[in-house]
Amino acid sequence: MIITTRTAARIGGLILLLAVLQVSFFSQVELLGTSMWILPACAAIFGLLGGSLIGATVGFTFGFLGDAMTDGPLGSACLVFLAVGYLAGLYRERGDFVDRPTVLVTCGLATLGSNVVLGLYTVVVGFDSSLSASLVPDLILQAFYGVLLAIPLYALIHRVLRPALIHEPATRRRPADLDRWTDELDPPAGNGPEAFQ
Repeated sequence: MIITTRTAARIGGLILLLAVLQVSFFSQVELLGTSMWILPACAAIFGLLGGSLIGATVGFTFGFLGDAMTDGPLGSACLVFLAVGYLAGLYRERGDFVDRPTVLVTCGLATLGSNVVLGLYTVVVGFDSSLSASLVPDLILQAFYGVLLAIPLYALIHRVLRPALIHEPATRRRPADLDRWTDELDPPAGNGPEAFQ
């Protein structure tokens, strides 16, 4: 991703929009007794599109805004979302192809992992919370919602950031035998037409 002033403004606008949507809409909508949580999936999507640095920075910002706009402990989600964006960005920087199944799986795992880590954090730090087996269906449902919302979120973020994205064509490594075979076909130095000039 190429970062310019306009791109930075678009990223900032997206972060603010998605954080406000999370607090004002998605956290209020309950399906099967569980609300939706889009911020981990958004951090993962930014990592898949922009790399580890963009993913970590945006993830940290999502965590800070999410904590600031809710009654949760300030700073608890920052490092978790930072890690989510960074790991998704590392996958992108490895050169692996990002297709629709990759986005779905990444967003589902990001939502599930963030819920588990934040739940453990609140218990260890001593906030008024407890872990029980009854939370497992909620974790699974929120991970499912993360997968369900992954495609529209990815489409929105990709559409807004399209001018700044770098699309690298997938390259395949050539077998060593093919390299050796083509080396044998190359004419030796001094035998080409330039040797007669």
